[in-house]
Amino acid sequence: MIQKEPLKQKLRAYVDEQIPKLRTVSMADLESMGETFKPEDLMDATTLEAQEIVDSFRLSLVTESLTEEYSKTFLIGARKYGADWLENYISGFWEPDELGHADPFKKILLAMGINQNSIEDEIEVAKETTDYHNHHKSGIHPIELTTYGTIQECITDYWYELQRSFLPENSNTSRVVSKVKGREALHTVQFRNLTAMQLDAEPELIDNVIQATLNFQMPGNEIRPVKHIESKTQSWIPRMNGEVIELLKRIIDNLRIALDDKEKLGKLFIQYASRSDLRLIRFVPNRLLAQAITKLRLGYGIVGEIVLEQIGLVTEEERVPKNALEEIEFRIKNVMKRWAKQRLYLEGFFGKNVQMQANLAIE
Repeated sequence: MIQKEPLKQKLRAYVDEQIPKLRTVSMADLESMGETFKPEDLMDATTLEAQEIVDSFRLSLVTESLTEEYSKTFLIGARKYGADWLENYISGFWEPDELGHADPFKKILLAMGINQNSIEDEIEVAKETTDYHNHHKSGIHPIELTTYGTIQECITDYWYELQRSFLPENSNTSRVVSKVKGREALHTVQFRNLTAMQLDAEPELIDNVIQATLNFQMPGNEIRPVKHIESKTQSWIPRMNGEVIELLKRIIDNLRIALDDKEKLGKLFIQYASRSDLRLIRFVPNRLLAQAITKLRLGYGIVGEIVLEQIGLVTEEERVPKNALEEIEFRIKNVMKRWAKQRLYLEGFFGKNVQMQANLAIE
């Protein structure tokens, strides 16, 4: 369905505001990265082995080197649905901004003593063997693409934060990685805002948002030279001084802001768990949980509230019931929330066969 003109005007205006914020990595930034690092010297900041540190930066470099592949997918969706605002954002801001992100990681690998020819050969193989558009699974409707972008950039931002911690804090290399990280954080907010604006104008698009989230996976899954590295990233996060639950918290918070509705967020969680054959509440099949929610007229919002409270994104709200019926529902709701919280296991919920956590390839 082609988007309506009033919505497209708002989205165009937002994109026009973003274009002047283009600040890609400069030649001066790259020239400032004169430090040399032995991988062994960086092991003090992580429990990764020296080769694993090298491989983490190979993953970042190779995936960042295929920006044009990812752009092609966005542009196909934009043109199919007449979303000129999305085409303007990708062509006029996102792609040129992202094109500067690979070089700092190449400089880091060279500073570690990795052979330049082997680096360039690996990038060339990745470009020749990757057909990302035909493997993109989150859909190409504009809101599906911006939902995908929100999650993907959020994960990338966190990954670079962890990689930055390997480097000497006051080094120019650390400063440039911080700049790249900052751009990914900005992209997260931009994609999130574009998603929220579309959903606010057309609430029925919530199903597209849910499907894009359910089918989400990072692009590195389709990049042959680094797929074997990517498969290890889940276990690397704690060894990089990170926490999977912290990454999940950031992803969920961005979805919360974009959806602006606990009911929609709760529905997303239930469907996400059902698709992955996981149970949001221990020992309770999602089918029964959904039936209970419907019969008690509590709505999916209770699930959204439980998850948000459990990860510390919102505090519990005490609402005074206005009548006997509200009193009964209030008591049932609180009993259910207390019971569910004791059985909620977010890391387990997102742990098995879940791309958000298990496929942390970097874009």
